[in-house]
Amino acid sequence: MLKNLKNIARRNLINIPGWRTNRKIVVFESDDWGSIRMPSKKVFNKLLSGGIRVDKSIYDTFDTLEQEKDLELLFNTLIEFRDIYGKPPVFTFNTVLGNPAFEKIKYENFNNYYYEDFFTSYSKYSGSNLKDLWFNAIDEKLIHPQFHAREHLNVSLWMEALQNNHKQTKIAFDHGFFGLKTEIPSTRQNNYLAAYWPKDEDDFKQKMGILEDGLELFEQIFGFESISFIACNYIYPIKMEGKLSNFGIRFIQNQYRHLSPAYSSHKGEIKSHFTGQKNIFNQYHLVRNCFFEPTIERNSDVVNQCMMQVEAAFRWRKPAIISTHRINYVGGLEMENRVYGIRKLEDLLTQILKRWPEVEFLSTEALSTILEKENENSYS
Repeated sequence: MLKNLKNIARRNLINIPGWRTNRKIVVFESDDWGSIRMPSKKVFNKLLSGGIRVDKSIYDTFDTLEQEKDLELLFNTLIEFRDIYGKPPVFTFNTVLGNPAFEKIKYENFNNYYYEDFFTSYSKYSGSNLKDLWFNAIDEKLIHPQFHAREHLNVSLWMEALQNNHKQTKIAFDHGFFGLKTEIPSTRQNNYLAAYWPKDEDDFKQKMGILEDGLELFEQIFGFESISFIACNYIYPIKMEGKLSNFGIRFIQNQYRHLSPAYSSHKGEIKSHFTGQKNIFNQYHLVRNCFFEPTIERNSDVVNQCMMQVEAAFRWRKPAIISTHRINYVGGLEMENRVYGIRKLEDLLTQILKRWPEVEFLSTEALSTILEKENENSYS
């Protein structure tokens, strides 16, 4: 009973402040596309038999580089649904542009870091390029890529552990795996996935160089700039927003709170956000107020929970910004995972359209443009 009351309160409280609209807007923000995560079921079993408890992480158990079948099934599902204007749901694909080039790093005895772009990773891991599939889906407005990271990896922390021959990190590396969540040599972080968590000022500068390189790679691959950004693990130092602004990022996707880490042993500050919040660099925050994670919440009624969150968003005249990670739609490790996620997505879309036939499906970029224009007009 108490838990239900807390959930009701939270659904409403996160929607009270900020920008409002009378339009029934639904946005799907989906993170991690392009990142390797767990390379294969074979690697998973080898790590587990070697004493590394990857089974304790739901991401290590189910999340892996997407394959052709994963994308085709997701795209074919989206195209079956239409909003009031005849547009299909569009997934904002928050994309990881690269992955570690394991062989090259090892060849140079861990003295230097190298990466490969994610289309190269597709060819290496599944023998497929998938570029045409991505660009056809972009043309059909089923997906719209935005920038997540150059790699979903804290490069300096990982490389330092490899150079120091950290046992579990080295074993994982030998199997082409960096998403270790069991044991790493850090007093503040429990994995290598928070790409923007620096240990000192020099490390911050290095990470900003990686950020700039990643954004340039994004534009090279897709032919347009990313105007929004979502931090890996929702962790980034608040002063990074100035760098993001310099690199052309005008909108920051976020949860209603994020960790701004400090350099010292102190973990940092929790920063609160709301949709339409404007910072000193004239960037707007877009806050996820709905969550649809069938794999992560396997034992919950995820469709009903998400519907209640969408209802709360609309009650407060807010866009329903739905967080739904790649893990829910990939079957490379467990095919049933993909089947389950797609079935739940079909249920959710069916119920949304039945309940709110006037709904509009927008990408993060399209919503951002509306928000920015309305705010500018209100002050003109």
